[in-house]
Amino acid sequence: MRKLMVVLGLLVLLGLPIQVFAGTYVDNVLTSAESADIDGASGNTTYTKAFSIKNADYFAVGYKASSVTGSVDVKIELQESYDLPTTEGAADTTYVEPESFSDIETNLITETWHYKAISPVAMPYARFKVTGNPGSNNDTIVNIKIGKQE
Repeated sequence: MRKLMVVLGLLVLLGLPIQVFAGTYVDNVLTSAESADIDGASGNTTYTKAFSIKNADYFAVGYKASSVTGSVDVKIELQESYDLPTTEGAADTTYVEPESFSDIETNLITETWHYKAISPVAMPYARFKVTGNPGSNNDTIVNIKIGKQE
């Protein structure tokens, strides 16, 4: 798993959604507007576009928050559901954080890439909920990559 995380890290630095090796993929997580830049400003909540987690056995997430003019402080949660959301980018009662799952980050305050192995529950769809905590600058942007291995 450690080797997988190193390979995923290198691909993230290149910014390429490519197949790492047979059955392993890294993709940008997008907003409903198809942007890889997710709003992380204080007081804002952004729901990313849902993505399929079917047909994958192992998962990793890479993420980075950045601000040109101030500090960052964001919360990142993984939400899952049995169906696609009614409206991409909006709150949806069928999307919840699994009870056995902790937040990806509660107070992300550094502007470097982070990588974590994650173990979603057996639901076919997932998305991320990004919330700007108090103190997160108005120009804070979060980038997230999802790695899946079949």
